[in-house]
This record gives sequence, structure tokens and C-alpha cells, in this order.
Amino acid sequence: MPGPMKRKKLYRHILKTLHDTGYFDDWRQTDEVCRKVNIDVPDRWSQLHGSALFRYMRELSVEERHIWHRTQMVRQWKKI
Repeated sequence: MPGPMKRKKLYRHILKTLHDTGYFDDWRQTDEVCRKVNIDVPDRWSQLHGSALFRYMRELSVEERHIWHRTQMVRQWKKI
């Protein structure tokens, strides 16, 4: 009996959909992407955190860059 998609598969599916719809045509920061993904994640599930986002982004064809904002490193992604 099929049920809801597993959490990690759901994250991948949402990110792939965002990638295909052109969301990553501009540079997107980690917190922007996490907010966008977490809109579609059920409230009772654990939300996607910025520290785990890069694991899923490695599977997409995106370019990554690091910028320093005060004392924090911020990752940004853009479609290749």
C-alpha cells in the first residue's frame, strides 16, 4: 500500500522540481532554498536545515559559491 513519500525522497523531489522550474536561474542562498522547500514539507515532519541542504544540492547541476557575511560563511547556488 503506497503512502506518503519518505522525507529524504520528498526533499530531493522538491529540489528537483525547483531546479526544473527555473528557481535556480539566479543565485539563491541556503536560507532562501530551505524556506522554499519547507513550504511543501508537512508540519509534523522535521524541516530541512541549511546544514543538510548541500547534501541534496550535490545531486543537481548547480554551481556553488561561498561568500562571507560578517563572520558566517553563506553558500549560494545557481543553475549551470
